[in-house]
Amino acid sequence: MNTCTRARNYNILLIFCAFISVFLCLGVNVSGQSVAEINNIRFIAQNDTLIVTYDINQAVRKELFDVSLIITTSSGKLIRPRAVCGDVGPTVTGGKGKRIYWDLNRDQIFLNEGIEVEIEAVALGIPMKFVSRGKALLLSTFVPGLGITKLNKGGPYWLMAVATYGAAAGSVVFYYLADDNFKKYLASMDIDERSKLHSKVETQNTISDVLMYSAGAVWLGNMIWTLSHPNKTKQAKGLSFGGSFDPVIGQPVLAVKYRFN
Repeated sequence: MNTCTRARNYNILLIFCAFISVFLCLGVNVSGQSVAEINNIRFIAQNDTLIVTYDINQAVRKELFDVSLIITTSSGKLIRPRAVCGDVGPTVTGGKGKRIYWDLNRDQIFLNEGIEVEIEAVALGIPMKFVSRGKALLLSTFVPGLGITKLNKGGPYWLMAVATYGAAAGSVVFYYLADDNFKKYLASMDIDERSKLHSKVETQNTISDVLMYSAGAVWLGNMIWTLSHPNKTKQAKGLSFGGSFDPVIGQPVLAVKYRFN
């Protein structure tokens, strides 16, 4: 087999490997933070109770939020209400008509000045077990992409396993084809046939080597990716939204704030 033919075979296989890499990168779902939003915030004071209503829109099904109230008086005093109930705490789901009830009397709070009422909603994601980095690495060792899938809480990272084991299987197949043709080459007495068999053996060995190297490269890339991929099974950072309530005029003034925990 001449040098030009061998180089052409290498180029074809390298293009194939590059195509697999691009396909994996494009096919993976790299979703970011929650896209949920808090809208329609309303406040109303009834006797010694402040009622806060709000909606959580665009939340994923079963997605949980840790909702809390943060109060700031016009003089700058920070209050974290404790006597609260309703749609508050770490088990709030998405939807409309959410309500939080704050018993000012139980918290011994008297509103004689303007206050800013802030709703802090931290996206906790869909309930699932925490996956450690070590466990993810172990999973990716035997099933490339599985550890990343666990860290990412989903996504078609299993394509890496298909590429790895598919390339490895192809390498074995071409190895045995080359071995079989090499035996025929040794047994043949015809010069032309021996030349053709020799070319086949070289081509099949080349393909076998490149496929095995490709499988190793995808596996190694999978391990590096598992080490560097963000662990989305940890509690995510959230956005807080809120508004101000003036007890004098009895009307809310909507505001939006961003709080990163």
